[in-house]
Amino acid sequence: MASELACINSCVIAQGTPIAYLNYSLIAIIALSAIALIFFHRKLSMKWNLFLKTALLTSIFSFLTTLYISSGNHDAGMFNAIHTTILFFILVFFATSYIFTPFIAQIGLRRRIDKKVERMLAEEASKLGIKNPGLYLFEDANKSAFVVSALKKKIFISTGMIENFNNEEIRIVLLHELLHLKSGFFSAKRFLHSIRAGFFGLLPVQLEELDTIEEMRLDNELMKEGLDIKRIRSKL
Repeated sequence: MASELACINSCVIAQGTPIAYLNYSLIAIIALSAIALIFFHRKLSMKWNLFLKTALLTSIFSFLTTLYISSGNHDAGMFNAIHTTILFFILVFFATSYIFTPFIAQIGLRRRIDKKVERMLAEEASKLGIKNPGLYLFEDANKSAFVVSALKKKIFISTGMIENFNNEEIRIVLLHELLHLKSGFFSAKRFLHSIRAGFFGLLPVQLEELDTIEEMRLDNELMKEGLDIKRIRSKL
């Protein structure tokens, strides 16, 4: 036990005063944000809850990183092994989602080719000034669409949506998914989810606000352009 306490002390103090102050600051942010989320999350707005969760997860990742960097100064111990292992799995989850998510998302789906929808997607991407992502039209009676942002950005849309929506509505759906990519929000979301996943689901932090706030922001942006996104959502 004494050796583990010495290990913790050595890791936190790390390589000098600046790193020690950084670690103490990160510990304070982790503690304060965790306390606020545990006791006051019902009283806080959605944006404040998201801000605190972002601060918590980012500080945890930063703290694990500084601990790993400073752990080379002493012999390995249980504390050293734990934070190094967690950091390793966080990075593995991030790398996996960044590289393999488009392939994982295709598992069990049957693809259909539709040149008209591909052309619509290319046109909307050109209007936004972004690179045209891949399109994966999959056979499913349910009406759904989502985007995967990794090495290869790809939009998934179901045949149920294509068959039940007219061309104008399909174009709005594609534009909505393209705006996700343009916002760059997926990189932050994937990063936060990877930190949570690195704890094997044991870290009780839900991130539903990420999707809710982003969907609200994009809907408002589309409505400002005069596009009836509410009518489309009513048909889902």
